[in-house]
Amino acid sequence: MAENSGPISICHAIEEIGRAQWSAVTDAAGAPVFYDYVFLRAYEAAPLQETSEFFYLKFGEPAVAVLPAYLQSSDDPLGILSALGLPGRKAGDPILATHVAHCYDTCLPALPGRLTPGLAERACTVLAGLARQAGVKWFAFLNVDGSGALAAALTQVGLTKVPMNTRYRKDLSGLGSAEDFVAAIPSPKRRAILRQSRRLAGRAGMRYESPDPAAGAPAAVELCQRTTTRHGTAAYYPGEFGEFVAMAAELITVTEIWRDGRVGLASISLRDATRFHMWAGGIDYELMAGVRSAFPLLLLPALDEAIATRRAVLEGGRGNPATKLKYRLNPVDLMAFVGTP
Repeated sequence: MAENSGPISICHAIEEIGRAQWSAVTDAAGAPVFYDYVFLRAYEAAPLQETSEFFYLKFGEPAVAVLPAYLQSSDDPLGILSALGLPGRKAGDPILATHVAHCYDTCLPALPGRLTPGLAERACTVLAGLARQAGVKWFAFLNVDGSGALAAALTQVGLTKVPMNTRYRKDLSGLGSAEDFVAAIPSPKRRAILRQSRRLAGRAGMRYESPDPAAGAPAAVELCQRTTTRHGTAAYYPGEFGEFVAMAAELITVTEIWRDGRVGLASISLRDATRFHMWAGGIDYELMAGVRSAFPLLLLPALDEAIATRRAVLEGGRGNPATKLKYRLNPVDLMAFVGTP
């Protein structure tokens, strides 16, 4: 039986709940940046995937838990959701999802001690009702750490568990510098590549820039868009991406590597209280064709900032598994938990 976590409010704009009340829960829960009020407000104003309806659930008064949900197409920009094998799915079928495709660490933010199977059951009951009202076939928690507390709670509730993807991360606890990270890599070859990468980049005429994201980081955004288009996922960074970056600027670090008057590499990273996220990236393959390994050129500044600002975890995002494993980032298996109204 679902626990009584107090009255449930359902809003369609995050400002209806307000930053103070939303953040009181997400901060206490240690939720990742994808639940930050600023991130969600930016996504609502400049959605990175077409969204028919926004929902923000608040459990209790004052809130003991919160949850965003989105009515979107099951044809997601990366093609991951559409490949899950949802029974009877047709192209364009909508789904009520929490969270969006650009979030790789889904949770149910709750005050300490309040994330229970009872709360998860209550959340699923609300989501099922919203899905039924919208006439959609499924609701789902996407990109959930398969080994975490939310996964256990959703399994107990009875949602269908489907393997989805893998993200990569590194615990930085105890590291005093990027050199400490490098020294812990077993491979002498990888250690040498990391140690030499910035010096070799300088010899090749490359320079680092850190533009203010409040201006929308147009060069980095355009490179990310060109890169994802080249990989067949052009919709992943749509035209709204620059507006999103500008609106979420207080959470963002932009790193650009310039060569011959053009941006050759770019990283758009996100920060929360305990994690530094290497979230979005782009590369000019022709300009950087002679570079032996591009990943270290962006990994090192990310490590520098993460360690200097005492972030406990470096999040490396999804994709590019071979390279991330070579540099000793640890895999986290991500699951979808799917329910029907």
